[in-house]
Amino acid sequence: MRKEKKTGRIFDIRLLPYDLSHMVVNCFNIGFRMKRVHVSGKPYRQRLRGGAILAMNHTSFTDPFVTAICFWYRRVFFLAAEAVMQGRLRSLLLRGTGCIKIDRNISDLEAIKKCVKVLREGRTLTVFPQGGLTGQAEEVRVKSGAVLMAQQADVPIVPMYSLKREHWYQRKVVVIGEPISCGEYITKKIPSMKDIERVSEALQNAMQECREVCERMKKK
Repeated sequence: MRKEKKTGRIFDIRLLPYDLSHMVVNCFNIGFRMKRVHVSGKPYRQRLRGGAILAMNHTSFTDPFVTAICFWYRRVFFLAAEAVMQGRLRSLLLRGTGCIKIDRNISDLEAIKKCVKVLREGRTLTVFPQGGLTGQAEEVRVKSGAVLMAQQADVPIVPMYSLKREHWYQRKVVVIGEPISCGEYITKKIPSMKDIERVSEALQNAMQECREVCERMKKK
């Protein structure tokens, strides 16, 4: 696992727009009152170190805020669809807040390279492996993009799941699973498609397990 590079400075002028936006995002927790739960059902108290992909279901445009608040002590970057970043002003603002644009209609190699670079620098990257907004009733189906990036950058994937709140005053519950290491499933230097599919299936099962914990907590 790669560790985050140390610049020797707590303050980095290049990341000032990001840090300011991150402070604003964390203010949303006043409304969310985030409750982080481990997949075991216990409170999530682990500290995430080094590079990692945060793989979460995507049912709302507020989901990026959710991952940022869950790991408030880290600089969390995001993979965003090209449609979300249309327009010069919006693109400028989102890039400044840590968004990396990707065109889902093609194999956007440039975006993947940027993501891998961020991960190799020891940072965290939010990815929605289901490939866009999905309904809560839909089964968890993941695409292989997150696995390919994790394998290239040699970082773990952290499965996450959250259900929509029925009422605005309810706490936002996020279930976080154990990190998945590609190295446990891939032993070759150049993985085959079967290897990638095996890790994707493991991620899919882990996210499904997180979902089941979410649903059980909702019924209580």
